[in-house]
Amino acid sequence: MSIQQLLISEVSQQPEPLLREVLHYLHFLKSKAKHESQAAPTTRPGFGSVPGIKLADDFDAPLEAFADYRP
Repeated sequence: MSIQQLLISEVSQQPEPLLREVLHYLHFLKSKAKHESQAAPTTRPGFGSVPGIKLADDFDAPLEAFADYRP
């Protein structure tokens, strides 16, 4: 039996108040799926990708303050 057939079989045996709840839940699931498909994927920006911040060209250059400690 397919899932659809199982659901139809189960639903046909339930009382009206429970069917109303099942219908509301189905609407909720459809709404949730619609919102999730429309939502933009949330990817985290990489390090150094903040707009408007520019690092100096010599950012990776050794600092003169540590010249005594260099080999």
